[in-house]
Amino acid sequence: MNNDKLITKLGEIKALVDECLAVLSDDHEPKHKTVTKQETKKSVASSDYILEIVNKIKNCAEAKKIESNILDKVGMPGRILLPFFICYKYFPEQKLTTGDIEKITSELRVRVRTPNVSNAIANSLQKYLDGNSTRVRGKAVSYKLNRKGAKYFETILNSNEEK
Repeated sequence: MNNDKLITKLGEIKALVDECLAVLSDDHEPKHKTVTKQETKKSVASSDYILEIVNKIKNCAEAKKIESNILDKVGMPGRILLPFFICYKYFPEQKLTTGDIEKITSELRVRVRTPNVSNAIANSLQKYLDGNSTRVRGKAVSYKLNRKGAKYFETILNSNEEK
């Protein structure tokens, strides 16, 4: 758990305690106003699902294959499609942006920067992904892996078994 998330959670707990004490003392205003680091709901929510995806990658049934065939190799398509595949298999309603892919790969210690993810999608991986809109510079597009992409990723994942 990183420090920012811990500070946020402790701030929420403190606010809840102050609220409960105010109700118990029949004084509906807390005695001390808490000052905490403000984070937007979007950033808190985004870090939550990113951490869930990273944890699922590390703890899923295919974890050993993923480590040996994707994370230990240099190939970018496998690293980019990995979070999409995990969402396809375990979180079917979750869509990811190129920025999410950078955050997830960074957490896995195989960082692929956002421009590289975007270029790879535009050049060779577009046929494996379904986007929610057309690509426009400066506008985020959320992608999901399609069936063709899932088959392609499984061939990357099982590449050593065929030999």
